[in-house]
Amino acid sequence: MATRWGICSAGKISHDFSVALKTLRPGDHQISAIAARELKAAQEFAERHGIPKVYGSYEELANDPEIDVVYIGTIHPHHLRVGQLFMNSGKNVLIEKPLAMNSKEVKELVANAKKNNVFLMEALWTRFFPVSVEVRELLGRGDVGEVRMVRADLGAPLTHIPRLIEKDLGGGALLDIGVYCLQFVLMVYGGERPESIHATGWNLDTGVDGHVVIVLKFSRNRMAVCTCSISLTLTNDAMIVGTKGIIKVCVSVFFLHSSVVLFSYKRDL
Repeated sequence: MATRWGICSAGKISHDFSVALKTLRPGDHQISAIAARELKAAQEFAERHGIPKVYGSYEELANDPEIDVVYIGTIHPHHLRVGQLFMNSGKNVLIEKPLAMNSKEVKELVANAKKNNVFLMEALWTRFFPVSVEVRELLGRGDVGEVRMVRADLGAPLTHIPRLIEKDLGGGALLDIGVYCLQFVLMVYGGERPESIHATGWNLDTGVDGHVVIVLKFSRNRMAVCTCSISLTLTNDAMIVGTKGIIKVCVSVFFLHSSVVLFSYKRDL
């Protein structure tokens, strides 16, 4: 039986997710319902994607007994409240990145998932890209030896997009694109918690961060540096430096297109 998906919010990111979901076998996954704050928006979305059920409120979707999992594509500040709504209704949830606005909200979501015994996941699609699979394979084989340093840069001029520059809408470089850099670092280091985190940045006039530089230190003196910006075009690449070689990931905007280059060398001891 196919997993029955509900889509929460009829915005662009929900459109992208729906298109991606349709690349999978219909017998495994199907979109059964769409909910938006305005019924008209949900109806237009349903017509575009061929979705049978339409709701003009999130509560109606939460009460639908024929939904197995809900994809939440609302803006960042609503992730906590909407996530709790669906989990309290016994629904599994996939919440668009960032999972929440801060660590306190993340802990609340995790606690709620455990309380209701439901699945909770952050929708960081780059973790599943072929480039990420290839990187993990190279690391797993030990092709670069022990990783000592990771660098990840991602940035583009995006201040013309209102959602990205307004504090009340969850804007800022870190929450919108910095999470890609951080998840890459944590993937490389196997999800290990860093021993220390130091960050500095610069704010736009609206009060959100225009760009941020983050330095993370892991056990055994392994390091990582992340740079993200919604004000500047950065190098948009990542590098993993090990004792036997270097992996360089060349990135198009927002990891939409990536490639991996492995530079091997023999270290003199």
